[in-house]
Amino acid sequence: VLHHRFETEEGGSRRRIRSTLLAFGEPDGDSAMARTVSLPAAVAAVNILDRRVGLTGVRIPVEPEVYEPILEELAGMGIRFEEEEEPAGRD
Repeated sequence: VLHHRFETEEGGSRRRIRSTLLAFGEPDGDSAMARTVSLPAAVAAVNILDRRVGLTGVRIPVEPEVYEPILEELAGMGIRFEEEEEPAGRD
């Protein structure tokens, strides 16, 4: 389980978002930790090798060109975050 809570403010409006990843290992296979570490790196490497990412140099995955196709492919592998907005004022 990986759980994040974000609070953002834009134009005077505040939002709270809860993002949760629930991952399981595979029977007689890889653990959830192995899958959630290795698969994103493997998908990113394939995208770079296939020139689906045009950026160069060392990057962290904060640019949509990098992370959007990776998240899309990982969802097909059962690895995805579920996000929901929380009511304001909740701690």
